Amino acid sequence: MRVTGRARGVPIGLVLALCVLRHASPSAAGELTPTVAGSLQPMITTSELVVGPNRFAFGLLKDGSLLAAGDVALRVYDIREQEAQLVAVTPAVYHPLELIDQGRQIHVHPDGTRHAHDTATDVHGIYVAQLTLERPGPWGLEIVVRRANGAVEAARLSVNALAQPRSPMPGTPAPRSRNLVAGDVSDLRQIDSSEPPDGRLHQTVIADAIRDGRPQVIVFATPKYCTSRVCGPVLDVVRTLIPAYGRRVAFVHQEIWQPGGMQTLTPTVEEWNLRSEPWTFVVDGDGMIRARFEGLTTRRELEAILRQMLR
Repeated sequence: MRVTGRARGVPIGLVLALCVLRHASPSAAGELTPTVAGSLQPMITTSELVVGPNRFAFGLLKDGSLLAAGDVALRVYDIREQEAQLVAVTPAVYHPLELIDQGRQIHVHPDGTRHAHDTATDVHGIYVAQLTLERPGPWGLEIVVRRANGAVEAARLSVNALAQPRSPMPGTPAPRSRNLVAGDVSDLRQIDSSEPPDGRLHQTVIADAIRDGRPQVIVFATPKYCTSRVCGPVLDVVRTLIPAYGRRVAFVHQEIWQPGGMQTLTPTVEEWNLRSEPWTFVVDGDGMIRARFEGLTTRRELEAILRQMLR
């Protein structure tokens, strides 16, 4: 297959399916070729790609609905020359979201009870490909979907690989942040926009857990303000892990914005240099980052890392 030239851009709302913070540069994520009505439309949830291995996550929109459990592959092209060169093909695995029941998103309360949201959702999961980029600069991606009836559809986009990551990477020390916890505020809603707030996620100072050698799952999310279609019930996913792992792992939720609205980032978000949300980091007892997940993730992905870390 011949692919020529660099993909032209469209408005970023068609590209990113996560919340980009105001000081971010959205063009770092990716640009799509112009969209044709009825064509396949990727919704990218990964805004930061770097030289080396990356978790590249996305949804697929077709005729107004998100596709689930398709046979999907990611083709990677070097687009520095006029004629692009295919350099790799990798499968994109569909990870179903565990908190879906009969088409409705399940909300997990702090006491462990659950209820289904009144409105239905078509966000039932996310596609994830392990994408390795060997140099900084532009790359071309082609997402290829093979339907059960044999039909094949594709969508193309360009992405940019950073020479150095902005946010903390696996294998590097986690910032020794002194985030606010429940004991620091008079009202938990000052540090948790969930409804209702979950005190279990606001008991641990990140720096103290690292000092004490306690592993952590740290979630940067703002449930009240993130409105993207696949922003995802990330906090609900993390809450499902607390009964099984809460005695061995500290679970921490960090809001993105300081109280009063979307005006000022919290010091911890600034310290971790995050340009989008949500993010989830798994930190081991030595204070080293074991994994990071941008955007929607699933219990299956998080639990695989936790089991490996706690062996």
